[in-house]
Amino acid sequence: MIRRLRTKFIILSTISLLLLLGIIVISSNLLTYRDLVFNADRVLDMIAGNGGPHKPEPSLENMAPPENMEPPENMDAPGKAADTGYRGIIGQKLLSPEILYEARFFVAELSMEGEVLWVDTERIAMVDDEEACEYARQAQRKKGDRGFIGDFRYAKFSDLSGGEGSAQNEIRVIFLDCGRKLFTFRNALFINCLISFLGLLAIFMVIVFLSKKIVRPVSESYEKQKQFISVAGHEIRTPVTIIDADAEILAMEIGDENEWLQDICKQTKRMTALTNDLLTLSRMDENRQQFTMIDFPISDVVSETVQSFQSLAHSRQRNIRAEIAPMLSCCGDENSIRQLAGILLDNAIKYTKENEDGSCNDILLKLEKKSHNLYLSVTNRSEPVSEEQLKHFFDRFYRTEQSRNSETGGYGLGLSIARSIVEMHKGRIAASAPTPETVQITAVFPVR
Repeated sequence: MIRRLRTKFIILSTISLLLLLGIIVISSNLLTYRDLVFNADRVLDMIAGNGGPHKPEPSLENMAPPENMEPPENMDAPGKAADTGYRGIIGQKLLSPEILYEARFFVAELSMEGEVLWVDTERIAMVDDEEACEYARQAQRKKGDRGFIGDFRYAKFSDLSGGEGSAQNEIRVIFLDCGRKLFTFRNALFINCLISFLGLLAIFMVIVFLSKKIVRPVSESYEKQKQFISVAGHEIRTPVTIIDADAEILAMEIGDENEWLQDICKQTKRMTALTNDLLTLSRMDENRQQFTMIDFPISDVVSETVQSFQSLAHSRQRNIRAEIAPMLSCCGDENSIRQLAGILLDNAIKYTKENEDGSCNDILLKLEKKSHNLYLSVTNRSEPVSEEQLKHFFDRFYRTEQSRNSETGGYGLGLSIARSIVEMHKGRIAASAPTPETVQITAVFPVR
């Protein structure tokens, strides 16, 4: 249990840290990428706002800011440089008209039918006219006015030339080289991911190292609890045995029909059963329960257990219907599997709900083999059980509200012992509700 608790703590802590780092890395890089795209689009707008290159290269005189740009307030302030920059999505100064001399771009003009009319590659050296035409055709085929083709950010504009012979149905596409910025962005993304991974690995090692100290108080409390149960169980067993022996001697003297004597015998038997269950759980927790793992015919063992419980079921107006696949064998401890089947049947007999006419539906026990697993299940009619209650079925001393009465005689330890037996055999056990008024306990064992 403590090992599982420590493992869960390590896993949950690591997942929480991974999610936090993931959110930070993804958010920061998304904002960086968005800022990169924003700046590229602003540069494209500046180029387009200046008419774009139209065969003659733009001169300083015709590089006026776009019409929607207002002159900064400190433009004419003496002793201060004019703040002519464009501002990005987080307000910092990003661009200035000087960017037009630094930007590497080329322009292509196309007809609406996709025919390239002319290209201008004077402001870029890595693309020739033929490649520029191919880029233009790709941009023409893409939906939307803006996007990326490789490392180039493009924008489509209509009728920007304003020259002679310009047609209203011509499209000008401006391509801006963003290779260096994208390379820097990718490097930063890689470095961020690498640093985050190394940080996660380092913190994971710290969590593993500290987890033992963190769960130590719980471990010590759990060990004291197990020690108390073991000691108390042995101490209680002695007086209960004496009381039971004295009651038998008294019964021989005054007769066993005395009401008070019968009550004493009944309660001593219940106390003995409770003590034995507690000691069984304590031994399983401390791995002191001796199991002899051998191959045995589980079909015969379960059938014998069903037969031994038929008389108890009939005394309570119940009936057990068994569907046991023949000739099945299992590698495990025969006595503990017999005890498991008995616990499941006893639990079903105690908590089976009667019909309105006083009759009871059959308790169904099934043993079958599916793939590489053996399935042992017991199904009985019961009061409606919620999903939350099903999760606690195997907790110690847990009983649903409907079953908290003195008639059942149970203490809520049977299914806890059943779970321990199944786990000792490397299997799993679960409770489910196939219908609103049906409960099914299923134990699954691997076939070795």
